[in-house]
Amino acid sequence: MNTLFRLGFALLLLGGGTLFVSPAQAQEVPDTLRLDTAVQQALESNPQARIARRRVDIAENNASVGNAGFLPTLSGQAGYTETIANSEQTFLTGETQNTDGAQSTQANAGADLRWTVFDGLRPFATYDRLRAERDRQAAATDEELGVLTADVIEGYYDVARRQQQLAVLREALSISRERLRIAELQAEVGAGSKLQVRQAQVDLNADSAAVLRQEVELTNAKSRLNQLLGRSDDASTRYAVTSTIEVDTTLSYASLQGTAFQESPALAQAREALRQAQAERREVRADFFPTIDLTAGLGYSQLEAESGFLQESQSTEVTYGASLTFNLFDGFNRWRRTQNAEIRATNARLAVEDVRSQLMTALTSAFERYRNRLRLVQLEEQTLDAVRANVDVALEQFEVGTITSVELREVQEQFIQAESRLLNAQFEAKQAEVELLRLSGQLRARLQEGTSE
Repeated sequence: MNTLFRLGFALLLLGGGTLFVSPAQAQEVPDTLRLDTAVQQALESNPQARIARRRVDIAENNASVGNAGFLPTLSGQAGYTETIANSEQTFLTGETQNTDGAQSTQANAGADLRWTVFDGLRPFATYDRLRAERDRQAAATDEELGVLTADVIEGYYDVARRQQQLAVLREALSISRERLRIAELQAEVGAGSKLQVRQAQVDLNADSAAVLRQEVELTNAKSRLNQLLGRSDDASTRYAVTSTIEVDTTLSYASLQGTAFQESPALAQAREALRQAQAERREVRADFFPTIDLTAGLGYSQLEAESGFLQESQSTEVTYGASLTFNLFDGFNRWRRTQNAEIRATNARLAVEDVRSQLMTALTSAFERYRNRLRLVQLEEQTLDAVRANVDVALEQFEVGTITSVELREVQEQFIQAESRLLNAQFEAKQAEVELLRLSGQLRARLQEGTSE
């Protein structure tokens, strides 16, 4: 009987891979969700990601030469008027003329073209500002998608962690069942006491409750992941993820810092905001220059009347010309706008320095947390190895009767706690790694590289 108990504990030492399930459950193999598949689904289906991409589309549409003012404007108009008049006229000769119900119609149509050929080079500055806004929005979207990717990776490995913890707890539950069976057999043959049976039953109930709680936590973690993936509220949680939590231990601070200066979406937004403010400053300076417009027009009119001096008239007109406009005085508003534009440009330049400083602070803190978690993983691995050795010794001592089942239970709990602490340390190390890659702007690129390999 103790041989069966030793076999159960050996399975637990192998990582909790063998689950205690019923035959009906053993027939159900859940689908495995890959990390790259989860991230891709989130980027495509998450509502916030879809909204962010459409903001980029709007900014892209706005960055056009027409919106910048390079192109002329063309307007057309047309009209039709019908008049019914009653008139009584007396001429100098004394003659009179009365007209009742005289109808007259007048139709006209025309087109006007206006093209501003010079206004202080404003269209060039406006076009630069629109493109800067487009690039700033693209960087903002990259940052949002980077945060979403980090959340998906964290949610994915949270499911993996709870999945492994559930496997360990289920194996502990199967061992507690075996322990209760042995205690009952020993009590029947007089080699044990009812106290040991009751204690084994209490521990079995505690393990069952732990499994139930962990099942709920696993389901909740999968539901949170489903929400990030943009799945419906009633999406199934009957899927599994890859259980291994692999952490990249080769990240270098110097390399991360250099990449962050080039690829950080937050820093890119600040730089584009500065470019936008500088272009706006050039736009305001254009107010100090005159405006030269070229104009052209085409008009057509037709008149038909039953009274008056003209019975019918048709005319076609073509007009063209140029105009120069110069605002001589506007209450010093041009100077006010210029000063405000200078202040905004200065603030944008200071914002770049501030974002750079914040980025370096966050990167330094994240890297220190990353190194700390890696050391913690190594420490917990050593602890787990020591606990495994204690389990082997405890099993031998329990088999020969030198320790009680309660003492064996303590060793079992130590192993479960060590396994849980190691899983938590690996998860926290993965969190720190993901945060470093996100801050440096290479999280999505790294994920794509891993997928291609």
